[in-house]
Amino acid sequence: MNAPSSQQAQLAAVLPTLSLPADIHLRCWTDVDMPAVQRLVDQQGWPTRHTPEEVIGGWRHAWPTLVATHDERVVGYVQALTDEHVTMHITDLLVDANYRGKGIGRLLLQACHLLYPRVQINLIAEKEAIPFYKAVGYQHVGESYGFHKRFW
Repeated sequence: MNAPSSQQAQLAAVLPTLSLPADIHLRCWTDVDMPAVQRLVDQQGWPTRHTPEEVIGGWRHAWPTLVATHDERVVGYVQALTDEHVTMHITDLLVDANYRGKGIGRLLLQACHLLYPRVQINLIAEKEAIPFYKAVGYQHVGESYGFHKRFW
């Protein structure tokens, strides 16, 4: 499933304002990107408890969902949820280990900000990622305690 035309138009409007790293392209996520996204998740060692169909369903209902590509290969992605007026929550940001340090993570976050410049962006980061988020201007607001409840 492709991104709705309104989301594609929204991204097209901000792309000219982004300074893309050499040979890196940014576009909306589509269903065909899921194997590449899963490859990055596996590379990072993140566990997946959901079926591929459930994961794709989650991505279809999230926005912004963007991928960074090099030679048409997905090398990074961001998945977020927003109310479009007050808050955006980055649910996932991941860059291929071979492409880190090239500005791709910064680019994906900047695109989210430009899509919704007046919202507050929140995220929960792994401890190892704190220096990255500080370097791109995010403020570490302290330790948090994560809670979740499963209904299955």
